[in-house]
Amino acid sequence: MTEPHGSSWTDVEVEAVVRSYFAMLRRELSGKTFNKSEENRKLQAIIGRTKGSIEFKHQNISAIIIEAKGIPIDGYKPMGNVQDRLRTAVLENFYGDHDLQRLMLRSVQDSEEPIAGPVDLLFRTEAPVLDLPDRHPTRSRAGRHVDFQQVEAQRRDLGLAGERSVVAYEKHVLRSVGRSELADRVEHVSATQGDGTGYDVLSFEPSGREKFIEVKTTRSIMQLPFLVSRNEVEFSAEVPDQFHLYRVFQFGKPKSGFYTLTGSLRITAALEPVAYQGRPA
Repeated sequence: MTEPHGSSWTDVEVEAVVRSYFAMLRRELSGKTFNKSEENRKLQAIIGRTKGSIEFKHQNISAIIIEAKGIPIDGYKPMGNVQDRLRTAVLENFYGDHDLQRLMLRSVQDSEEPIAGPVDLLFRTEAPVLDLPDRHPTRSRAGRHVDFQQVEAQRRDLGLAGERSVVAYEKHVLRSVGRSELADRVEHVSATQGDGTGYDVLSFEPSGREKFIEVKTTRSIMQLPFLVSRNEVEFSAEVPDQFHLYRVFQFGKPKSGFYTLTGSLRITAALEPVAYQGRPA
């Protein structure tokens, strides 16, 4: 069966692709293996859509889950241009599947055994160009939902482990260019001085110039948003030539890596206010 060129997806097709994605997501959150290609072939046989069309819809679903503050499947790069019918079906399944919510919360919450670090040396890559949906204008206010991204971001053991890996990376880079004396001065500032400085790691350029590094760590994909404080944003604007945000992603997995944003976060990041502090007017 061949899909009509440019034809809209029907409710039956949307439900099939959403059901497929959530079945894979449950398996991933449960630590079970699955084959994305095999799942794609099954859908091709059921709904008659092409491999690429199904892949794009799975990427759309990842984008919607990120928008809903969830953790998407590893390996499906989130893509925008989301069909309203698809968004509705995904959010109904995401918020209505209590077993999935339980599995996702367990995957991001503090565990009995703290995450260790550093892991094997991180690899460095370019910051992603994000293609995420525009913020949906009719967000429901009927009830509160867990912000799984925030729950993970507040894990102190994960944050410290990511910072230790960055310290190890910075020391390795400096030693590899013959600046061992600078490598010995790299400091895990959040551990030695505590939070509140506006950065986590003090490092150096090979020239000897100081680098102030703020580390944000996730075990999820590189496209997942990160949380920054007002203090960190203000500090980045005070020392834009020396401030670096290292976004560590897929931490603890075979290809743990990071990308960097250098300069004021007011310029290098799309910032969205997520909380207010109030007082009597």
